[in-house]
Amino acid sequence: MAPTAPAVTPDAGAPSAPASPRPEDPAAASRTFSRLKGSPRPAWFLCDGTNRPRIAVVERDEGGSTATLTWVEKRKGAPSTQQTYALGEVSPGAGQRFYPLLQGGKEVGNLHAVNPGMLPEPDRALIPPFVSLQAGGVDLSCRWMLGVRVMGFDGTRGVLVTQEGHGFTYQSFDFAAAAKAKQTRVEGYGQTTPASQTVKGGTEERTSDGSTFTFRNEGYTYVLRAGGEASLEVLKDGRSVQRSDLLAWTYAPPPP
Repeated sequence: MAPTAPAVTPDAGAPSAPASPRPEDPAAASRTFSRLKGSPRPAWFLCDGTNRPRIAVVERDEGGSTATLTWVEKRKGAPSTQQTYALGEVSPGAGQRFYPLLQGGKEVGNLHAVNPGMLPEPDRALIPPFVSLQAGGVDLSCRWMLGVRVMGFDGTRGVLVTQEGHGFTYQSFDFAAAAKAKQTRVEGYGQTTPASQTVKGGTEERTSDGSTFTFRNEGYTYVLRAGGEASLEVLKDGRSVQRSDLLAWTYAPPPP
């Protein structure tokens, strides 16, 4: 199949210092980065919108007192915009966590995460379990599911690598189709949209700071590298035909 056009964990401490995973927080070892401002810098999590063609990359200051949201529209050449809020005290619910976003001391939105213990396979909640956010008048549902090892995006598509047992699946989500994509529920609290491309049966090679995932399909090879840097490369009969750096991504190491 010919390639299409190229395209966090709640309260785990400072976003730049991944912690050892706790049983109730399996995503604590994951790392999120953004290179929207140039060189990769730590972020808190990213929300790849499934109900509208928009992505939010969320950063948190080291003290956990503010959250900065960088909005990216899923269309080529669209400039990103940014909003910073004070972070209020987390409000736990029945298996939910709500992080208030404040302006002038008043709540104007929130970041919504689920408690992994409420999920059917909590040990597979490998990336920060944020499932939606409300900010700047936008209600955004986040792509999220169990077993995610890599989630990110480049200039024209989102990418996802999931693991089930010892098997891997690669999916891409073209921005060109995002506005009409239909959101579907997965695993109770998660959601996604139909993939533009799916390739199963990949392999993983561990690197010094992450992993390289390789998938082959009808003469094409898709190589997704993720860790402190992240890129997607497409090869045809062994020759590189496309390569792009991811603009933001979350990488989760293999589950214990």
